[in-house]
Amino acid sequence: MKKFTAALLIILCFASASFAAFSKRGYVPDGDPIRYAGLKVTSEGVSVTLLNKGERPVVFNAAIVFIGEKRREVGDVYIEKTTIEPGGEAVFRNLFLKGDYKECRKAESLRWTIYSLETM
Repeated sequence: MKKFTAALLIILCFASASFAAFSKRGYVPDGDPIRYAGLKVTSEGVSVTLLNKGERPVVFNAAIVFIGEKRREVGDVYIEKTTIEPGGEAVFRNLFLKGDYKECRKAESLRWTIYSLETM
């Protein structure tokens, strides 16, 4: 019974990471060395800052999907191709949000789709 309980706790720990509420800052899954900060959803659009924590320039292009209740997509935003220098950042303001901004604010999680991630 103890082994079963321990195994169940381990599974729940890993599962909670994939369903965690999105925050204003974090890492881009499978996007190392890119991190994001300042994620904000308003009626004017989405603002986000991408940070390059690596030692070489990175070309990055992606989309962010906001996931609501019952794992339903409630909105998405496209991030155009950009080059970010080592230790640098790319600031995006008022990106076009496809979806209801109020629903996106209440989203439970984010899903990143990386179209381009090239280290130069």
